[in-house]
Amino acid sequence: MAFSAFSWPFRRRGSGSGAGAGASKSSAAAAEDEELGVTPQLLDFLRTLSPDAFKAAAIQLQGGSAEAAAGDLTSWQERHAVLVLSRAKELAKIRYDLCPRHMKDKQFWRIYFLLSKSYISPYELCAIQKEKLRRMEMENGKSKEVITVEVEMQESKGSRVSQPSEIDLESQA
Repeated sequence: MAFSAFSWPFRRRGSGSGAGAGASKSSAAAAEDEELGVTPQLLDFLRTLSPDAFKAAAIQLQGGSAEAAAGDLTSWQERHAVLVLSRAKELAKIRYDLCPRHMKDKQFWRIYFLLSKSYISPYELCAIQKEKLRRMEMENGKSKEVITVEVEMQESKGSRVSQPSEIDLESQA
């Protein structure tokens, strides 16, 4: 990592290429926010949440065993959780107040994703679709390479067999 990649609090701003780099970095951060579903609407919703909302949801989840048995977070959900904690200090405070005294971290995130489902599900579905497309492209790419090699091998075998020799041409004439 280059020394200039670190942002020091005493570094001069606005001189040289630093100003342009900051603008591109903020647009990249905004794109990541959008990709992970951390939108202004979600942040506004998170400001309305309280520890009591999480406690009430935890009590309701204890009654339903199917949702309580949900597995670990997906990689998209993990990235979303890290980003949302850095953007929504209110949520970070609620998590600090609740975990681990009142609930486990895993339960906190399960409740969070249930409460914010209407805000983040379109983004999560888009990420799932992109991942499926990426996997399909990789699988198709591998199969295309194999097919190409097989076709080339068959063509080279066929060209040796199917090319008529001079003797064959003279006998046909």
